[in-house]
Amino acid sequence: MHQHHIEFKKCRPGDVETAIPLILSSGPDAFAYVFSDGNKKASDFLRFAFLRQGGEFSFDNHYAIWLDGALVGIGSVFDARVARRFFIRDILNIIRYYHWKAIPVLIRGYQTEQIILLPKENEICIAHLGISPNHQGKGLGRQLIDFLMREATPDSKHSFILDVSEENPRAKALYERLGFRASRHMHSRLKNKQGYVPSHFRMELVEE
Repeated sequence: MHQHHIEFKKCRPGDVETAIPLILSSGPDAFAYVFSDGNKKASDFLRFAFLRQGGEFSFDNHYAIWLDGALVGIGSVFDARVARRFFIRDILNIIRYYHWKAIPVLIRGYQTEQIILLPKENEICIAHLGISPNHQGKGLGRQLIDFLMREATPDSKHSFILDVSEENPRAKALYERLGFRASRHMHSRLKNKQGYVPSHFRMELVEE
């Protein structure tokens, strides 16, 4: 029986081509709503932002799970303090990429953050979780989440939170098996020609 080799690594700029489809898969419709604009696609902006340090979508805010030498999953973990640092960097990335079309993108981003909430002072957020379709259902998502929670090393005052689309019951069931419970249901009507933001469940890890 073949023993698979699993590694967890901080992402690097060279991971961009594999990483972007995985990040995009964590919320394709919401990403399209915010970042698609005319000829510019959400994947194009995410690629631009991934290659620049310090933002929410940067390589240095992501960890990858490698299976037998191939990058097959990605995720991010950050607290409120780090999220505040993202704010200026993300605004600058949007302005640099979209130029005079940046303001509508910023507005749509703000609207989306009312549905997919940023972490509060006592919360650590797990986000941008994506596993390659060919490797789903093998327990890699569970291992990646376990790694991200260990990497965060919270003190006793922090709780882990994540958001999941109501249109993704498979992911919600996984999070429930890991001990997360829905604490809020955020209803969304955000929609445009490019995409939409589904209603989301905010889930919190309940310690047994």
